[in-house]
Amino acid sequence: MNLLHLRRLLSMASCCLVGLVVPAARAAAPMPDDGSAAVAGVIVDPRDLTPLNEHTLVFNAFHPAWAQALWAVDVRNGAITRLSHTVPGFRAAFPSSLTRFDGKIFFTANDGRSGLELWRCDGSAAGTELVIDLWPGPEGSMPSALTEFAGTLYFIAQRERGEFGLWQTAGDAASTRLVVATEQLQSPAELRVAGHKLFFTARDAANGRELWVIDKPGAAPRRVRDIRPGAEDSLPEQLTAVGGELFFVANDGAHGWELWRSDGTTEGTAMVKDIRPGTGASRPGYLAAVGSTLFFAANDGVHGFEPWKSDGSDAGTSMIADLRAGAATGSGTAYITAVDDVAYFAATDGRHGLELWRSDGTRGGTQMVADLRAGGPSALPTLLTRIGRTLYFSASADGSPPRPWASDGTARGTHALDDPGSGDRLSFPSRFTAIGDRVAFVARDASQHDRLWLMDKSGTVRLVGVPLDKAP
Repeated sequence: MNLLHLRRLLSMASCCLVGLVVPAARAAAPMPDDGSAAVAGVIVDPRDLTPLNEHTLVFNAFHPAWAQALWAVDVRNGAITRLSHTVPGFRAAFPSSLTRFDGKIFFTANDGRSGLELWRCDGSAAGTELVIDLWPGPEGSMPSALTEFAGTLYFIAQRERGEFGLWQTAGDAASTRLVVATEQLQSPAELRVAGHKLFFTARDAANGRELWVIDKPGAAPRRVRDIRPGAEDSLPEQLTAVGGELFFVANDGAHGWELWRSDGTTEGTAMVKDIRPGTGASRPGYLAAVGSTLFFAANDGVHGFEPWKSDGSDAGTSMIADLRAGAATGSGTAYITAVDDVAYFAATDGRHGLELWRSDGTRGGTQMVADLRAGGPSALPTLLTRIGRTLYFSASADGSPPRPWASDGTARGTHALDDPGSGDRLSFPSRFTAIGDRVAFVARDASQHDRLWLMDKSGTVRLVGVPLDKAP
């Protein structure tokens, strides 16, 4: 297969691209594939990078012969194994929702006969198998939101068209069951573990979409509180665990979209603070646990969107700093990410563009890390990701396509990462994932295709598979 034909196939796969990547990296030759007839090493658009153990990374990616399939790579030597079975025609297996549970990877896939159903794999092709066909026939139950809670895997799936319910499994067909009848609890979403409870949102006929909880595996779900009384929805969203408590955003119909908290009890579920008093909404966003404190962005109606913090009480909820003073639009605080007990985020002070900032929760401890794109233009740091004690992100210091950066929180320690391989510049890095003492990530190569890269602890970066310009 020549490169032109590969590119035509790739255009049919509609690749998605975004940004992140590594510490200063040394160049190295591409990793070989495993040399088997089953794998040509030409895999692109890798997604759902999920460590099975410290040596095996499982992911889905596109291959010209098998379309979207499930793969594993041994990060010690780069050997690639195709895990999913061949699907007739060009329909592909389309694996997704990869989640490690009980020493295996559970995921959703299509074998061409059962539709999208729940599968599991142990890192080998022989050990990749269907768990259960919840909706018999070709339709598929479309499992999603796979979430481990106290030794049980919960997920959302349908067994009749449009009837999505909450399911649980211990990992085999015999233990897989519907948690509660779908007519009693409809369209569950946003599964989140906080403390020793599993929270989620769901709808019932009498109370609309509200917050629900499961206190322990096997317990029946119960509605925590009817936040917006009656059949109207309070639409809880952005469920975020801080310690043993849950923070979220909801609308009670009287105060607009504001910050709420819950310990799983009715009396322990309340609005934290009416940040924008009255019916106006402060619209909290980018909720993140930073130590035992919640950091978030909000608009109090006076200062625009600025960084805030909360300990769960009204008195302990306050704006950290008015970074863009006097501007109703605010600083545009976004992408809040914790490294140790420091919050990192993107913001502008009005003199500089959107740049990287950090905060320890005090005004004096809140400052711009570095003006990556000097002056008014924005470096646009996005997809902030913590690996160990280092922050990785995507940004552009010169208006060209974004490249990977790393930061220790100081201007001196914030730098663009070295280009691996032949020296061709990687762009649009994304999906940073720690696996053992290595880092896996995705970035565009010189041919402008998303490829999988591995960096070892020495900083050497290698391509998984073969370069497209050397593909057979």
